[in-house]
Amino acid sequence: MFEKCDLTKKIDDHTFKKECTPLQERLGVLQRELREKKGPVIIVMEGWNASGITNSIQEIIRFLDPRGFTLYSTGTPTEEERAHPFLWRFWVNTPAKGRIAIFARSWYSRAFAENVSGIDWRKNAREAVDAINHFERQLTDNGTIIIKFFLHISAEEQKRRLNERDKNPLTSWMITKGDWDFHHYYDSIKPVMEEFLGESDTPYAPWTIIEATDTNYTVLRCYQTLIKTLEKYNAELSGSPKKKHAGDPVKKPPKNEVKRRAHPPTSLPKDEYQNQIEEAQVRIRDLQYILYKRRIPLVVVFEGWDAAGKGGTIMRLVRNLNPRGYNVIPVASPNDIELAHHYLWRFIRSFPKAGHITIFDRSWYGRVLVERVEELTPEHDWQRAYREIDEMESVYVGNGGGLVKCWLEVSKDEQLKRFRQREEDPLKQWKITAEDWRNREKWSLYESAIDEMLARTSTKTAPWTIIESDDKWYARKKTLDTVIAYCENLL
Repeated sequence: MFEKCDLTKKIDDHTFKKECTPLQERLGVLQRELREKKGPVIIVMEGWNASGITNSIQEIIRFLDPRGFTLYSTGTPTEEERAHPFLWRFWVNTPAKGRIAIFARSWYSRAFAENVSGIDWRKNAREAVDAINHFERQLTDNGTIIIKFFLHISAEEQKRRLNERDKNPLTSWMITKGDWDFHHYYDSIKPVMEEFLGESDTPYAPWTIIEATDTNYTVLRCYQTLIKTLEKYNAELSGSPKKKHAGDPVKKPPKNEVKRRAHPPTSLPKDEYQNQIEEAQVRIRDLQYILYKRRIPLVVVFEGWDAAGKGGTIMRLVRNLNPRGYNVIPVASPNDIELAHHYLWRFIRSFPKAGHITIFDRSWYGRVLVERVEELTPEHDWQRAYREIDEMESVYVGNGGGLVKCWLEVSKDEQLKRFRQREEDPLKQWKITAEDWRNREKWSLYESAIDEMLARTSTKTAPWTIIESDDKWYARKKTLDTVIAYCENLL
C-alpha cells in the first residue's frame, strides 16, 4: 500500500485556498443533512508519529458544528478500560444516529501497540484484525459509515519533525522516548504496519492512505475524501431500505440442532432441593472470589418462555454472592438513546469488568425472538443478527471472558397454570400482564424463532444449556450446577 505513495506531492497556498474553500463550506452542509437523515459517521485518523494527525483533525472540525460531533483522543487505556475487553472502550463511544465520532488514533493504534510483540505476535495480531473487521462490518451493516485515514510520511521526514518539536520549548513535551524508539524501528515496523492495514482494508471500511509530507496536500485530500464519501452516503440514506438490501443475501452461521425439553428427566423433592441448593450457593460464592482474584469477567444469560422461572432462578443464583461483585440487568424495550445506536451497544456497555459478574435477565437475543415475531425489526436485520451475535460472543470469550447461556423451557400447559396462579395471587399479580397473554397466542411463531435461535447460536465457544423448567426445584438446581461446572472448568 505504501509503495504506490508519492511522498513528494505538494500544493501551494493559493491552490490550496482556492480548492479547499468550497469543500469546507460543503462539509458543513453535509453534516446538517446527515443529522436530518440520522446517519451516524465515524472518522478514524491514524498515521505515523508526527505525521500530522492533530493538525488534520483540527482543520476538519473548524467547519463542523461542534454540537454534532465528539472527538476521542485514543491513548493508553485507563484502569477501567483495561478491566474490559479490548473493543469495549470503542463500542461505548460509537455515535448515535445523526452524530459524528472522530477518533484521533483508534482501535488500530491500540491493537498494534498491544498485539505486535512477543512470540505469538502474528497470531495475536491476526485475532485483533479479525475482531476489528467484525466490529466495523457490524456497524456499517447497521448504517454507520466509517471513513479511515492513514497519514504516511518517510522515516527521514519523521525524524525531521521529531527533531523540530523536540527543540521547541513549546512542543518538546509532546515528544517522548517512545516516539524516538518507534522511529528507530521505522524500517522494521513499516512492512508489519502495511500488512496490518491491508488485512483491515475492507469494502465496507476501506483505508485512504494519504501522502502527508506537505500539510496543504494532506488536508485537501482529507476534505476531498470526506466530501466524496459523505455525498455518496447521503444519497444512500435517501434511497429505499428495501432497494438497499435487494439481492443482498444474509450470511448466517450453520445450524447446530438443540433439542428443547420442558419435563426434567428426574424429579427433585423440595427437601432434597433445599439442601442441595444451599451447598451450591456456597460453592458459587467461593467461585465468585476466585474469579475476582484471577480477574476473569463472567456473563450469565437467561432467556426462556414467560413464567419459566427466570426471576426465581436468578434470585437463587445470587443469594450468597458478594453484592459488590455482580450486577443483574433486567432487559426491557430499548429507550430512545439505545434505539439511536447499534442494538448490541446497550448490552456491551453493561459487560462486566475483570473479576465481576453480569447476569442478563433477557438479552441481545431479543433481536431474533421478540423483534422477529412482533415484526419490530426488518427481516434482513434480524437474520443478520445470528452472525453478529456469534462473532460478538466469540470475541468476548476470546478476550478471556466467561459466558454461560441458559434457556429455560416450560411446556404450554405449565405456562398456563402459572399464568392463572399469578392472576389469583395478589402478591404475584404484578408478574402477569396483557403482553404475556399476547405472547402466548403467538406460541407457534415463538417456537420457530426459538428453534432457529438455539440452532444458529449454540457454538463451541458459547453453547446453550437447556433448563427443563416444568419443575422449578430441578430447574434452579440445574442452573446453579451449570454455572458451577462452567466456572470450575474456566479456572
